[in-house]
Amino acid sequence: MITGFSIILDEDVLYCSNEDKYSLFETILFIEKLINSINPKHIWRLNSIFFEDNGTNEGIIIEHIITKENRNLFYCISGNFDISSQETHDMINEFHEKIEASYNSIELLEKASKSSMLNDMISLTIDYIKLKYSDNVGSVKKDKDIETQVIDFDNGNKILYCGISNQGLPIISKLYNIDFIDTLKEDSNDEKIEVFSSKLSAKLATIAMNTLIRAQTNIKEIHIHDLRDDLENIVILYGYIHGYSLDFVASGDLFQISNKFLELKEKISKEEILSEDFVGDLKPFKHLNKYLNNLIQESAK
Repeated sequence: MITGFSIILDEDVLYCSNEDKYSLFETILFIEKLINSINPKHIWRLNSIFFEDNGTNEGIIIEHIITKENRNLFYCISGNFDISSQETHDMINEFHEKIEASYNSIELLEKASKSSMLNDMISLTIDYIKLKYSDNVGSVKKDKDIETQVIDFDNGNKILYCGISNQGLPIISKLYNIDFIDTLKEDSNDEKIEVFSSKLSAKLATIAMNTLIRAQTNIKEIHIHDLRDDLENIVILYGYIHGYSLDFVASGDLFQISNKFLELKEKISKEEILSEDFVGDLKPFKHLNKYLNNLIQESAK
């Protein structure tokens, strides 16, 4: 089922077809800030986002364009559909193409968004797209069960970051594979790595917290395409443990990454400290660093 359409330019929502989904689409604004902080060379493209609330799944498929002025333009469709299907990709491409056919420059699109003209034109487009695709895009696929297998993080799979937060506040975190991050690859020392990791932790926590407060749902996955490699995918995974958020960033095979994340979540969720309320004291959580420190070693076994 298709639930909404949106067009976003940098930090402005130019169009939203369903006011009930406005806060869901706003999540992209916070993710854009995260991507821009890591990706100054514009080699990452936001591809899709998954949400889950009490067993209800919803996703956003995204066509992310960097304009010639280096502005971020997002064409977005939300719904309970299979984001990985060819029909879904055809749908978002057609939405983008039909809008661009009427407004072939950012200036025209911005100008139209300030009047009722854009709403009137897009309403006809989305009616057509719903009619064409609603019965063909399928529903969100359920997670597969964890399988026992060797997960090789030396052969294309890379863990980039792992951390735990509560109510938007980072508690513990660790950055891996620093060479993957261009800003650190070019110039890094312990202080810069620590500052970068702290800022990344805060941005990931902010995304989860704002999604919960504003959209009244939990963000589950963020998928990003890396233009340096057509087969390279970056995924941000969120797991929720008694009000705490386990945040995980990796690159490579999604199925293997997801299995490793769920395995980690299963282990760490047994820690009694995560069943207690967070009162601002970080000391009781320090022993959880052992899970983060052993993550790469365990992956290579």
